[in-house]
Amino acid sequence: MMNCKTRLSGLLLALLTSTAFGVGLDVAPAEPESPPASATVQGSPATGYFSTPNPDYFRQKLIANGIDPDSEQGRVITYWVVKIARDPAWRPVGAGQMPKLSAFWAIGLSPDDRLKVMRLLKDIATDPANDCRTSPLQETDFMAFAKKASPRTFEDGMEMLQIAMDSSKSGRAADHYSLADLLDAEACLNATPPLPPGTPGYPPGPCGQLVYAIDALDKSPEPTRERGSYDFLQVMSHGKAAFQSVLDDSVAYFDEHFDERRLPEAMRRSLPADGSRPLPYSRITVDAQWVNKTTPGDDAVFKDVFVNRRNNGVIGELVTADGWSDFTLSYRLASLRIQTVGTGMATTQMGTLEDLGAIAVANGALVPGESIHIAAPQPSEGGKSTDCVVGQSSPASQIFPSLKGAAIGLQCARAKKGGAMARWHTTWLPEYGILWTDSIDDEDGRTEAVIRNITIEGASQ
Repeated sequence: MMNCKTRLSGLLLALLTSTAFGVGLDVAPAEPESPPASATVQGSPATGYFSTPNPDYFRQKLIANGIDPDSEQGRVITYWVVKIARDPAWRPVGAGQMPKLSAFWAIGLSPDDRLKVMRLLKDIATDPANDCRTSPLQETDFMAFAKKASPRTFEDGMEMLQIAMDSSKSGRAADHYSLADLLDAEACLNATPPLPPGTPGYPPGPCGQLVYAIDALDKSPEPTRERGSYDFLQVMSHGKAAFQSVLDDSVAYFDEHFDERRLPEAMRRSLPADGSRPLPYSRITVDAQWVNKTTPGDDAVFKDVFVNRRNNGVIGELVTADGWSDFTLSYRLASLRIQTVGTGMATTQMGTLEDLGAIAVANGALVPGESIHIAAPQPSEGGKSTDCVVGQSSPASQIFPSLKGAAIGLQCARAKKGGAMARWHTTWLPEYGILWTDSIDDEDGRTEAVIRNITIEGASQ
């Protein structure tokens, strides 16, 4: 995974949830639509607004619809009307029918064409004639669109349709990106706060948010820009942002990307062989609640699932709460791969352990009072490494009555980017090969994880 050294935009999710549709781009629920190249219209173009390239005919049609053919608006419309009348690909528009933009974007534009469309959207959003809530792009009748749009917006709208039309005729195969790659782009694009109100150069309200997001995406490095533009238009065409697809099926993403067989080969060779570290379960499910007496409004229930796939000491962990999922692959105290996916600013890049010395450290005995320094997966918002002090051993049943064996406390800390310290208390349960975080201390005070129930499923074969 690439490292987002330059944090260019924190607006992708805000854009997708509030401003993207604020420009009026198909706010209605999606309906099955044909791509523009195969679009059909009842009747012939002769029944539409513009069935002939005769200039006098054009003028009369414009006048009949209250548009001065000699005005700037009239001249711009006339230019496009000529294209409509002469190009069979524009037949639906020639019959007066404006296709929804989502039907065009759904065909799959090239990365360059996606950026062109986004820049045209930016131009529409900065048009003083628009307010991002009553956009002429909502119109599905050509003449209604032409009458409502300013010359600038009309031109931009038709340019977008031209781009999509050309792409459809080219026969170019649609791009495909993995969810992991799209999440990587989302994490980079959501790393800075939204546009501060009143920022010079940006319109107020949703138009400004849209322009700010497009500017940031346009300036971002590759492959963030290419992947981010795909994610952006995927949502515009009534698809889902990558983070939402993952939240809708966190288990599928967990099974695909947080399996030790997906780790780099050098790391796999450093881990114990399958079957060499048997554990008394295949899956442990913990139902729990985060409780913070300082900020009780932040209390939330969550589910923590530990999966022992191959009895080799490597454990997959999936934590899910409302609008949030956290993924970890670990070996004893060493995190091998991590990622958080969620709404707002929660999504992070997938981090993978680079310093394999952490595996050797994790294999060491835990001696009370000893300090342990262990490398963290990268990239990570939580810093390069974790330092823990080993505490005393106690019965695991003190954590929860059904747990067996010992529980070894660890007081841990990590320097986050920006200099802040993250501190937490975790417990190593050697009987199960897992860590359970009991509490976290941060700027919001202490948050404790209160276990409500534990379900232990049978041992892996």
